[in-house]
Amino acid sequence: MTAMIDLVFMLNIFFLVTSLVTALAEVDLPAAKHVVAADMESATTITILSAGGGADGQVYLGEDKESRLIPQLDEEVSISTAVTTGLAAGKELVVIKAERRVPLRVVSRVAAAASIDGVRLHLAVMELD
Repeated sequence: MTAMIDLVFMLNIFFLVTSLVTALAEVDLPAAKHVVAADMESATTITILSAGGGADGQVYLGEDKESRLIPQLDEEVSISTAVTTGLAAGKELVVIKAERRVPLRVVSRVAAAASIDGVRLHLAVMELD
């Protein structure tokens, strides 16, 4: 009887843990209600496109896929250097454009690398197919 009780408790713990992991896996963020257009001429633009297959997104310095691809190992240094260079050129805005399927952790990582004193961050979501 003791073995049966242990088994029931272990199953309860298993189902509790797996249900918490699946519940926390996806977060639905609310849609933006108020939008202010950013001046793209005075902004450093960072684009994040989905890599597909559950992989992290691909980060580009510039408007689109034709821009310079940043390797993930060099991501933090390259982004902070680009933002610092843009700030020296008078670009006080950083626009992070992310495809809708890009995980939030990738956008957070890029935003943390781009956060420098004197720079304002703007986030945009692209509806790409």
